[in-house]
Amino acid sequence: MPFYPPQQNPEDFSPKVYEKLITKLVGQELGDINVIDIKPWVMHAEVAENWGFGMNTGVQDAHNLAWKIASVVKGIAPSSILNAYERERRPIAIFNTTLSVQTFKAAMAVPAALCLNPTVANSVHRLIDNGVGSILPSGLQKAVLDGIFALGRAQLSESLLNENNPLGSMRLAMLRCIFEEGKRLQLQFPAEDLGFRYLQGAIVPENFGALGAPEEPTGRRRDYIPSAYPGARLPHMNETISTLDLISRDKVEFLLITAPAEESYSLAHAAFKVAEKFRVSVRTCVMWSADTVEGIELGSKDALAPWENYIDVTEDKVSATSPSWWDICKMSDKRAILVRPD
Repeated sequence: MPFYPPQQNPEDFSPKVYEKLITKLVGQELGDINVIDIKPWVMHAEVAENWGFGMNTGVQDAHNLAWKIASVVKGIAPSSILNAYERERRPIAIFNTTLSVQTFKAAMAVPAALCLNPTVANSVHRLIDNGVGSILPSGLQKAVLDGIFALGRAQLSESLLNENNPLGSMRLAMLRCIFEEGKRLQLQFPAEDLGFRYLQGAIVPENFGALGAPEEPTGRRRDYIPSAYPGARLPHMNETISTLDLISRDKVEFLLITAPAEESYSLAHAAFKVAEKFRVSVRTCVMWSADTVEGIELGSKDALAPWENYIDVTEDKVSATSPSWWDICKMSDKRAILVRPD
C-alpha cells in the first residue's frame, strides 16, 4: 500500500484495515487471515564511498573479509591483502544495487498499467507536502490526499476493470503482457547470488583465453550457471561428500583440486612445498572419475607421500549421462583448481 507521511501515519494502517483489503482482493471472506505486523518502508539504495557493510551484500562481505583478516593476524599474509576486500566487493555491491533499483522500477509497471502510476502519486504528495497544499492544515492535507487516492483506487473497481469494459479490457491485456515478459517483483536472484565473479583482487587471472566480464544486471531472472573461472564461486557437486564441504570451516586453508594424473601429483607436491615455506595450509583433493575402479582402491597415498593433508574423492554421478565434475567446471581434467578459503 502506498504510504505518504506526514499526512498519513502508521496507525492509519491497522490489521483490521489490511484484513478488509485482503478479503476484497481475494473476493471472498477468509476465516484464517492473521496479519502479524505492518511496517512502513521507503525504497532506498546507495553504495558507500568508502567500503563497509551493506544490507543485501553483508554476508558475502564478511565471508570475503574474514579469511583475509585471519591471514594477517596469523602472519600468513601482509596487511595489503585487506585492500583486495574493497576491490572485490565494491563492484558486486554496485551490481546488486543497480539490480535492486531496476527490479523495483520493473515492478512498478504493474500499478502503472492499472493507471496507478507511482510517479504521479509521488508528484501529488510533493505538491501537498511542499507545494501549494503545504499551507493547508494537516488534517485537511490528509483528507485531500486520502480523497485523491480514493479516486485512484476506483480504477480497480469491478465495474471498470473487467473484460466487457473496453478500457478495463485494455488494462488487463497490458497486465498480461507485463507478466508474460517477466516484469514483476522478483525476490530471488540465483544467478546474481551465486554467479557473481571477482575480476580483480586476491585472485590469479585466467590465462587461457578471454572469458568475458559478467553480464550487466537486467532485472530478469537468469539461471545460475556454475563455473570454475578465477574469481567465481566453487561449483557444488555431490561426490562422496559435497565439494563445498571440502573447504575448511575453522582455519585459513587453501584447497587444490586435481585429477589422479602424474602431472597433477607433481603439482600437488610443489604446492605443499610452497605452502610449507610460507606457512600456509593447503589441502589437496584428488577427484577420481566415476568410471575408475581399480585406481580408487589404491588412492593417492603413495603418489603424495610424505604429504598427508589430502583427500580422495569419487564422482557420484546420478546417471551415465550426468556431467562430470570437470564438465561442470568447464575445464579439462589435465588442469587444476586452487580454491581460497572463501
